[in-house]
Amino acid sequence: MTEARKQQFRCTHLPSIGRRCFRPGHVLIGMLALFVASGKSVAADREVVLSTLEWPPFASSQLADFGATSKIIIQAFANQGYDVRLSFNPWAETVDMARKGVDGVIAYYPGYHCRHRENFIASDAIGSSPLGFAERIDAPIEWQTLDDLGEQAVKIGTVFGYTNTDEFDKKVGIGWIRAIPSDNDTENLKKLLRRRIDVAVIDQHVFRYLVATDGSLKEGKGLLQFDEHLLSDARFYLCFRDDADGVSLKQDFNAGLKSVDIERTISEYMDELTELQQ
Repeated sequence: MTEARKQQFRCTHLPSIGRRCFRPGHVLIGMLALFVASGKSVAADREVVLSTLEWPPFASSQLADFGATSKIIIQAFANQGYDVRLSFNPWAETVDMARKGVDGVIAYYPGYHCRHRENFIASDAIGSSPLGFAERIDAPIEWQTLDDLGEQAVKIGTVFGYTNTDEFDKKVGIGWIRAIPSDNDTENLKKLLRRRIDVAVIDQHVFRYLVATDGSLKEGKGLLQFDEHLLSDARFYLCFRDDADGVSLKQDFNAGLKSVDIERTISEYMDELTELQQ
């Protein structure tokens, strides 16, 4: 996950024009005019404020629909008649804003759990992170267990500060698995292209996004692939503050989420995103 400067966006659903997202303050007059013209009033209690971070393709102020996971969340709330305002921040601030209710934030995402701070409750799952290995097409690894990786002395690229799986991180800690850390996923993929490492731990969707969009990895489109054997496929959640408002909104959100085909939404989003770069 990467950090970003603070940015806010508002997403609303109007029957005549569909869903639209704006920077608050830039189109307030226009928004009011649209509601008045349609005979609707702006109800503040139907707006939900969420905090998140820059972690493309799941969440990003620079992507269509603000990322695949953001699209799922906005649609689930829209199904229940809510507008959504998003605030993009560094991860620690993302969680803290929800804890303190800064700028009206009631929840944060995406969390593999909701125990980063006390007094949060998890929604139903909003997606998952298929974690595995990027590898060279001309030098795929063969493994069934983590011990296989240790026995083969595979040089594995990891990212400073990232949690992988408990078993993997434990074996790295005792030196059984040879981990070579970098600052981010992009650097790991560059090392893989230069054969400085054998594989890189990475989320499958992040891998697809980076290879498709990062110009420094252009050659990787024909040289790298994602290994079919996963380390894990951890679900993640929208984490609501555990108070009366949070509990109520969680119930509404979960109800709206039932009508969202999460797997199909993510699959179609990733296909469209990568096709745009071809």
